[in-house]
Amino acid sequence: MSSLHPETDTAGTDKRELAIRYPDLRQFGVSATHFGYSDFDAKLNDADFAGGKIRTERINTFFNTPAVKWNGNSLSASINYTYTSTELKDISNTLPDQELTPLTRDKSNFDLALNYSRSAKIFNHPIIYSLVARGITDGVNSFRRFNLNGSFNLPLKKTEYTSFSVGLLVLIDPSAPIPVEPIINYYHKFNSSGIELIVDLPNGVNLKKEIAKNAWFKIGSNQRSYTTFYDRHNAFLDGKVSYNTIELKSGAAFEYLFAKNIILTIDGGFNSFLSAKLFKDGENYRNASFDSDNKGTGYVNVGLSLLTF
Repeated sequence: MSSLHPETDTAGTDKRELAIRYPDLRQFGVSATHFGYSDFDAKLNDADFAGGKIRTERINTFFNTPAVKWNGNSLSASINYTYTSTELKDISNTLPDQELTPLTRDKSNFDLALNYSRSAKIFNHPIIYSLVARGITDGVNSFRRFNLNGSFNLPLKKTEYTSFSVGLLVLIDPSAPIPVEPIINYYHKFNSSGIELIVDLPNGVNLKKEIAKNAWFKIGSNQRSYTTFYDRHNAFLDGKVSYNTIELKSGAAFEYLFAKNIILTIDGGFNSFLSAKLFKDGENYRNASFDSDNKGTGYVNVGLSLLTF
């Protein structure tokens, strides 16, 4: 869930420039990511369970609707689709009566979010309140999880080349490690070099530079979370479960704007797993019965996105 509140951080900034700066603000995008094999060691109820290798392939698409605005209020929606192919191999089991076997699973998720924000003033200072309600499903008939987050954001500085705001994000989400996170949005363009520093915490930190007309090079680290749902019926997992990972991608990216509003993105680097857990119904981040230590691995990604509405 993005921490970015563009109406707070970038008031008066061109909408097209914002979409170039922040990929999550683009209207539409599709990307395919290939990962290398990663070693993992899993625990079940705090006991050594199994180890082996895991590899994931993902195709992601998103669509952001135009915002409807009235009297300082803003309402929009976003639709995300993720196709995930997961492969397990070279499995070694520790518990004799509970075995993990090699497998390949292909799953699809739809993520539907309704985004509401309101601009107001407190002690004569601008403030943005936001609320995001999200439903995640692996089919078309029912939702498997509902998440909610609320936040506020205070702009502290806005000049031609610098913007700075801080805030607080409250998460109602069983897969979240903590219920409250600070928000820090900082942007600065160094005139002498043309390098842009883009801090969007808790999402990521990036350095970006235009290297040719409509072409940019970027390096940085960005955090994402992913959910895949399964129906498992065996000795240790009986019923509906969800596999949740929090991943940190660190690397370099090249972006090229063509056909006026379409951006080609090619990036790669190293993907670290900050967390990998399997939740049964009713479990959350702190009491998940299945916990995996996944080692990092390399990745490459290719994507296309549309800038403006």
